[in-house]
Amino acid sequence: MPLLLSLVLAFALAVFPAIAQTSYTPWKNPDGPAPGSGEKLQTFVDKLNALVDKAEKARAADPQFLRDLRDLARGFDRPWRRIVLQDSFIDGDFTANPTWTVTAGEYWVEKGWGLRSAIEPGAAQPAQPSSGNQKLEGKDAAVAIIGSLLNQALTNQSGGGQATPPSAPAPPAQALIHTGSALTNAFAIEFSMSSWAAQGRVEVAVFQGRYAGPERSAGYRLVYQPGGRLELLRTSSRGTGVVDSSAEPLSLEDKKFHAFEWLRYADGRMTVSVDGREVLSTVDRGFRDSFAGIAIANRGGDYIIKQVTASAAN
Repeated sequence: MPLLLSLVLAFALAVFPAIAQTSYTPWKNPDGPAPGSGEKLQTFVDKLNALVDKAEKARAADPQFLRDLRDLARGFDRPWRRIVLQDSFIDGDFTANPTWTVTAGEYWVEKGWGLRSAIEPGAAQPAQPSSGNQKLEGKDAAVAIIGSLLNQALTNQSGGGQATPPSAPAPPAQALIHTGSALTNAFAIEFSMSSWAAQGRVEVAVFQGRYAGPERSAGYRLVYQPGGRLELLRTSSRGTGVVDSSAEPLSLEDKKFHAFEWLRYADGRMTVSVDGREVLSTVDRGFRDSFAGIAIANRGGDYIIKQVTASAAN
């Protein structure tokens, strides 16, 4: 054996056992954030906000300068410190820990993907038949009697036969699911969604009180419609109105997951980002109380929600 090879083998036998006994620290990406940097930044922002508050009360600096400092701090502020909901659906069960309740349509956990709901094109929910024994009182009873008399008169004039009233159109198919979550008025909701059909629409909502469906539950709804603009709606006792909409339409039907981040601050500011790009930024103070939960509505499409995290302010 050549002398050089013998020296290499001897060196390896002497060094490798020592290397094997050495404790290595995990490799750290030099381009990534330093450990604990997020907490340190938030601590700095908290201290800066406290100093600005004191300066404003003492009138120790130019008001415009203080406003500029506060705006700067807001860009890095993360006041949502308490996680109140976190579900990746990896356990295959959405009925417990946390508990999601289906009130219309169908939801299931697609293994390896997440919470799914799919509605076939043209599907519709049958209209609820009215009971023939329904009791009518007051004005309703009078209207029913007059309508019956007019119907009989028209039937006699046309030569007999029983007139068949036109059937009411069936409401569009939808699948509704919700979960209770004690959200403060300021909140952060993050979820990953995949869209598999260029039809219908999906709504992610925060609601107050008991959930009674999209149009009857007070709160905000974030609405995505394939090929349309992302919309933020507000539903209250006065009805539903559009708070804001994205400047450009979105098309996410690539069967890939897209990250949504919906932030609401204590002063009513709200932003919505998709895949790290801000697409909505508005202010709405229509609700000052806390929210009771999160709801998802599939209204004619095919969607998968992979992960949902909701955080509340302290």
